[in-house]
Amino acid sequence: MKKFINTHKKQCLIGGIIFLLVFLIVIIWLFIVPVFSNNKYGDRLDNIEKHKISSSTIDDIENTIKENKQVETVTYHNEGRILNFIIKVSADMNVEDAKALDDIILEKIKDKDKQYYDIQVLIDTEEENEKYPLSGYKSKTKDDFVYGNEVAQ
Repeated sequence: MKKFINTHKKQCLIGGIIFLLVFLIVIIWLFIVPVFSNNKYGDRLDNIEKHKISSSTIDDIENTIKENKQVETVTYHNEGRILNFIIKVSADMNVEDAKALDDIILEKIKDKDKQYYDIQVLIDTEEENEKYPLSGYKSKTKDDFVYGNEVAQ
């Protein structure tokens, strides 16, 4: 092997350089180029066009929640496969009544869409309050909301 390399130094050097270049190109193509794709979610949003939540559905949810006299504002934001609702309520609203607002969201969204999206609800007040904020989360694999950060009553 040593004798072969000594007699063909120029060809071995060129072959080694070509091998390294091809190796680097393959590494760059496999690991670096996909990072620059224009979709930050990769394939996690496959079939999202089949599960679009219409603006009329969101408006219906917001208007139905606002019918409660103790609800001040409702804000909606979609982030990938998470539907975010921020509900501002009056400070004297009962926590159980505030949690019941998530039932309105579940009633208005189709079952097939509830199995595609996670739903997140933040219930808060304008003024500082010991009962609020409440944070509720419903996974696409579950049927009900789970509330965290609850203050013991």
